[in-house]
Amino acid sequence: MRRTAAVLAGTAALSAVFIPQAVAAPAEIIAPNARAAAEVNFNGALERQKNVTDSHQVSQGLYCVIVNPSANINLSNALILANGGPSTTSVSTIGKPTLACDNRRDAITVVTLRDGHPVNGNFTIAVL
Repeated sequence: MRRTAAVLAGTAALSAVFIPQAVAAPAEIIAPNARAAAEVNFNGALERQKNVTDSHQVSQGLYCVIVNPSANINLSNALILANGGPSTTSVSTIGKPTLACDNRRDAITVVTLRDGHPVNGNFTIAVL
């Protein structure tokens, strides 16, 4: 009986690991003067957003932030401001299509650096 209970307990614990977990939608950013905005985690996860549908990490220190096409923002001539977290010394953004983001017109390419070298880091962006 003990052995059966131990096996059942182990099976229950394993099945709990494999149950798909619901992923919460990113919280909304209240930014009345920004057309789009995002807070992105070091691993590319979108934490909070305004008119941003997705974000992902391409490689070390290189990210794509996807702006909602229905926002009708021409990113190639928009003012995009960025700020990095404590692990970065600079953050750069590119609003024009890049190979890193599959030449998407609705993508912002973000590069996070520490002392001139790519590093994974949190960042925020705002499109004005």
